[in-house]
Amino acid sequence: MTGETIRAKQKQFSLQSWSKQGNLNPIPVARGEGIYFWDTDGKRYTDMSSQLVNMNLGFGNNAIGDAIKAQVDQFCFASPSYAVESRATLAEKIISLMPDNMAKVFFTNAGADANENAVKMARMV
Repeated sequence: MTGETIRAKQKQFSLQSWSKQGNLNPIPVARGEGIYFWDTDGKRYTDMSSQLVNMNLGFGNNAIGDAIKAQVDQFCFASPSYAVESRATLAEKIISLMPDNMAKVFFTNAGADANENAVKMARMV
């Protein structure tokens, strides 16, 4: 698919967050590596926003890609109500880095879930 086709489909079928819809000219991204990404014409950009801060370890990080592939090969997702080795291990690691008064981690799907559950926890206390 050409960059212009990608851009046209994006503009026709997707709402852009935080943007005035009528004046959009989204860059059609083809690939990324480290702190850079390239458009479909081969122009390189430095990613100064870390893609909304969720790519702060860079594009093409092999260790992260390998971990994702290994998890997908095992299973893609299990609800937080089930015990999962990777989640339990990560929770333990996070708690080991926290102050002594922090005893548990609560994983959520997104910021809205985090905020909603923070209010629920505050009410419990």
